[in-house]
Amino acid sequence: MEFKDFTAGKDDSDRRLDRVLRIFLSNKGLPEIYKLLRKGLIKLNHKKAKPETHIVEGDIISIAAFLFDDDKTEDLEKSEKTKPEASTSTKLKIVFENEHLLIIDKPYDRTVHGKTDGLYKDVIDYLNNKTDSIKNTSLSFKPGPLHRLDRRTTGLLAFSKSLEGARWFTQGIKNHTIHKNYYGLVQGKLSQKEEWKDFIIDNGENEDGFYTVEAKAASENNDSSLMCETNVTPIAWGSANGKAYTLVEYEIKTGRKHQIRSQSALHKHPLAGDTAYGAARLVDSSKREFYLQAYCLSFPENPLGLPPQIKIRLSSDFIEQLQCCGIKNSGL
Repeated sequence: MEFKDFTAGKDDSDRRLDRVLRIFLSNKGLPEIYKLLRKGLIKLNHKKAKPETHIVEGDIISIAAFLFDDDKTEDLEKSEKTKPEASTSTKLKIVFENEHLLIIDKPYDRTVHGKTDGLYKDVIDYLNNKTDSIKNTSLSFKPGPLHRLDRRTTGLLAFSKSLEGARWFTQGIKNHTIHKNYYGLVQGKLSQKEEWKDFIIDNGENEDGFYTVEAKAASENNDSSLMCETNVTPIAWGSANGKAYTLVEYEIKTGRKHQIRSQSALHKHPLAGDTAYGAARLVDSSKREFYLQAYCLSFPENPLGLPPQIKIRLSSDFIEQLQCCGIKNSGL
């Protein structure tokens, strides 16, 4: 009987064989995988193995060739190539990269998982064109985004390249040891630093197909709402056409969907141009509807080789918008 051999990578180590197979053979369920192992149609290091066996880097997983259809076989064989075929080059703005993480500067009006314009596909294409592609180091681990940025929010967005990186970053977000800071342009004059502690309710999609949430004061909390915390610091002020504007820095303590947008609206300082949350449209909205940029990620001491902070400067179109709103010298 013909078998196809696949080599376990570093990120497969210490995982149960059945769990690796379930991810690697995504078209087969656990009951079928157990049956194939019992019959010897899947082997570990050319011997029968139990589902609970823990594998190590370099182990050979052999799978009966007839189990694959042509398309699946082609995909799996590609994953074993040392150098993947070159694909169309992407235009990712890479800010930081090592063996564990890839951090990019997300552009405006791009989704992460969109079918046609998703950044995830660009990241996978980029990694597949590298000699250290994740495809060559793991059968079960897949790279992915480690936090969210809305379609119309720009700035720092982290993707995992290793299981160790994914686990460490995810735990840091959960434990609030990784800090995220944003710059935003808001309506009105925010005169002093504020701490916002509110609750968010998911409104879902409205009749126009737009997704929104609603922030409510702590006194209005109910069982379906989620706590959100944001520190807001004014940086510079300006005015144009009789309207006041403030450039602010946001430090988010929690990571709820539309947290900054909804809380800003609740506290009477919506992001300028964010009409979905009650703001007036910008005089020139040809480039963006509103301006919100994730400019800084701060990390605790870590085993991944990350610096204490990774920062980017305000984008050129953000600076131009500040000037249009009378903020000539933001100090940034």
